[in-house]
Amino acid sequence: MRRARIGLLLAAGLIHAAAIPAATAAPEKIRKAEIYVHPVIKYTLSIPPGAQVAERGEKRDIAIRSRQGYRINIQTKAANPGASFQDMIARLEALYLGPGRAWSRKLGEGPMTVAGMPAYQTLYEGSGTRAGVVVARGRITDFVFMFFAPLRGFKVLKNEFDWVLDNFQPAAGEVAVKTAPSLQATVPPPDAPGKSSRRHFADPKFGFSIDYPADWSIAKPSPFTVIFRGGEGTDAFYATVGIRNVRSSSAAGQRQVAAAVLSDLKAQLAAAATEVEYFGERPLTYDKNGLRLEGYEFLVTYTMERGRFRQWTIIIPRPEGDIAHVWSYASPAARFHFFRPVVEAMWKSWIIRVSPATSRGRGG
Repeated sequence: MRRARIGLLLAAGLIHAAAIPAATAAPEKIRKAEIYVHPVIKYTLSIPPGAQVAERGEKRDIAIRSRQGYRINIQTKAANPGASFQDMIARLEALYLGPGRAWSRKLGEGPMTVAGMPAYQTLYEGSGTRAGVVVARGRITDFVFMFFAPLRGFKVLKNEFDWVLDNFQPAAGEVAVKTAPSLQATVPPPDAPGKSSRRHFADPKFGFSIDYPADWSIAKPSPFTVIFRGGEGTDAFYATVGIRNVRSSSAAGQRQVAAAVLSDLKAQLAAAATEVEYFGERPLTYDKNGLRLEGYEFLVTYTMERGRFRQWTIIIPRPEGDIAHVWSYASPAARFHFFRPVVEAMWKSWIIRVSPATSRGRGG
């Protein structure tokens, strides 16, 4: 029951604008990243603060080194749809896995997505080190991401690798509008709740609609907050998607409203959690059904009640008044990527509705 209470706190407490007094917030330092664009493949990387990036070889593969003790290598080659991800992993294991090699055993594996591309991840252990490998397939390019870190501290350092993957942007044309049948055969969808059927949530008082997995539950802990989560007893129970309408005291203007809400959320998080680290903070444009709104998004990791959590938050102001929608996905850091495909499908289905009823609604 204690873990269940933590999950509910993430969904309700951190999204509730009135839950934690902002006046008690401690000053925070936002880590800034360097943006790198590959000169040939044209993908975009966010380099973690303090890390160094170097190009190697004729293909100009990338090596990122950090003084924290980890290394990230990124290799590319022309996409080969005829080779499955298992084939690609097997070739890497032939080089690195086994007696006398860098990796002594495999710890786990499973499917995931990277920037909308199908991908597969594996985890290995060697002498005093661990390595995470992610292979991703674009329409034009196959990508191999390799992360190396000391065994001690690996879980914390891996947050940096996860952040690099979260902010990775392939070149235009790499992500297909519809996944090709051959890729579906290569990488089965993750065995996560909600893959088979969906339900639709729409309430004029909230001003939006969204689809969510049929086997997830829905709760309204306050008049202007709705929370979606997996069923109790499943891994998805610790993954929550919450949306709340928040009133801002800012002057008129979409960007000003969103910026004011962003500042309040940071103050609340600084007061409620420790070891707070922000990544990938940037402006975001909501552009659906002819409605274009200017907001923000960010990723954050933090420690709360001895657990390490990861959260993706999007702030979109409504076209009228001083109300913003705060859309947020939170989970234990180690499970964040597992439910990312389910959560991204929810985000894509989220539609902001404009009507007289919603324009009169008030946020907390």
